[in-house]
Amino acid sequence: MADSEISRTLPAITRRIKDADDDAPKNLPNRIDRRNLLPLAARVLSARIADFDRLRESGPTPVRELWPRWYAYHHHCLRAARLRKRLASDMLQTAGDLPISELERAGDDGAVPIRSLAAIHRIAQLNVGPGQAELHERQKRWKEADRRLGYSAVAALEQELAEQASVLGRVMSIAPVSSVIEVAAKLHCLIATHDPGLKLDDAPWPELRRMLKDLICITGTQSPKASAQMADDAVENEHDVSL
Repeated sequence: MADSEISRTLPAITRRIKDADDDAPKNLPNRIDRRNLLPLAARVLSARIADFDRLRESGPTPVRELWPRWYAYHHHCLRAARLRKRLASDMLQTAGDLPISELERAGDDGAVPIRSLAAIHRIAQLNVGPGQAELHERQKRWKEADRRLGYSAVAALEQELAEQASVLGRVMSIAPVSSVIEVAAKLHCLIATHDPGLKLDDAPWPELRRMLKDLICITGTQSPKASAQMADDAVENEHDVSL
């Protein structure tokens, strides 16, 4: 099956994304740009979050536990999307045409795209004979190709993974944080979800990307305890100023 390349059972969401993010770089690259920002952030976060103490007090699930789960779904969703696009090309080559037929309607200037046999019968004043036969043949070839390649299964899996990632992303956006690493994780999720190509030029996206870069430069060289202490110090300083 085509979707065997992407397991439906995600790893029991582990502390590391094993197949994508083996270890955080010992030395951050001299240049962090649009090409490597998100992958580098994922590698650093995966390694640093894995170093956190697993014990925690009862209460809301913290970001350090949510981010690995979100990233597992996000990572597998990207893989499913790449596979689906490749299979879509294979489907066209195998089936020859999309399961769509264009039929002329009396009085219209253009063609009417028809995607189902039921749609043919809903259109009045339509010469359905040739169009119906053509559509039926295209759908037959498409279904046969789908059975061999597994395109529909991969497309359904991609949607399922995207929905799970979306839910976890929303939960993480309101989850408590106790370290700079967790703040970076929230920001990484936000940018990876809404600006995956790092191409949005309207404020605040360039600024948010620079903030993520700064946070990764900090967390890439610090332990979780040091990062947490920085967060505590920042809160105390903010409190002092407000007084």
